[in-house]
Formats: sequence, C-alpha cells, structure tokens
Amino acid sequence: MINLSNIYLYNVKGPLAGLLNLLLATQLLQMLKTDALFANVTAVGLVSSHPAACTALAKYSRMFCVSITPPLWLNESQDVKIESIDLTYCRENAKQIIEASPVDYVRGMKLCGSLFEAGCTSGAISTVFTGFYVDHTEPLAALQVFKDAGKWPLGELIEGHEFLVILPVG
Repeated sequence: MINLSNIYLYNVKGPLAGLLNLLLATQLLQMLKTDALFANVTAVGLVSSHPAACTALAKYSRMFCVSITPPLWLNESQDVKIESIDLTYCRENAKQIIEASPVDYVRGMKLCGSLFEAGCTSGAISTVFTGFYVDHTEPLAALQVFKDAGKWPLGELIEGHEFLVILPVG
C-alpha cells in the first residue's frame, strides 16, 4: 500500500492548497504506472486520512492521466469522480490484501465501517483502525469540501482511523 497522506506542497496556502496536493499526488501515482514493478499489479490500495490521496488513487486506478493544460479543475468531462468508485472490490478483497501485506502495522489493522461491519453506526464506511492519533485538521477541512458537495463515498473519519481504498486496475 502507498500512503500519500504526508505529501504536501509546502508554502502553498489558501483554498488552492488542497487542489495542488491532489494534483501532486495524482502525478506521483501516474509515474508508477510506467514502472516495471507495477506491470502485473491487479489492485492498488491506500490507507490515508486525506481525501486528496484517496481521490488520486481513484484516478490512478481508472488509468486517468492528469493534464495540467487545461487545468484539471476546468476540465470536468475528464475528471474521475471519487463519489463514483465501486467499493465492491474493496469489500470483497480488503481482508486478504491486508493480511498479505509485508508491512507489520498494516497486517494488524482492523477493518471498520459499514462496508465491513454489519450494524456500524459510526458513520464510517471504509476505514481501518490504525491507532494513529494525529492532527486531522487539514484532512477534515478537505473532507468537508467533498461532503458539502455530496461527493464523498467513504464516510466519516473517526479518531484513530484512516480511510481505506482498494481498487482494481488494468
């Protein structure tokens, strides 16, 4: 799994900061598509508290190439919408993928949210309990923008949790 939640464009402030982080994360993921290590990859996933990272992964999994000319935010017809991702693959494969991870702390993560737990009332849909209690001020502000637009499929971000996205590629 790739965690892009700590990739930021430093010295960028204001309303465009989140968009620029999304573009950077998406560009980094696009570079991975051409790497020989990813030639036989059938799924990609990440655990992140940041909606920009989740959105970038959705774009990557759909083989979307980010174009900065014209700017992504002006070209709605090419944009891959995070709210349109199908979480069926994640629900059906998350447990096996997480258990097979070479990263110890990933293998120990507990799947949480209504996608994995019947009767879940937290508002989370696809998250994992990481036990990382960090400042989510910036990711929660970005999340609110998605939620206000009615465009967030992963539910609430609960303390100590991060969003889980696992999508098929190819």
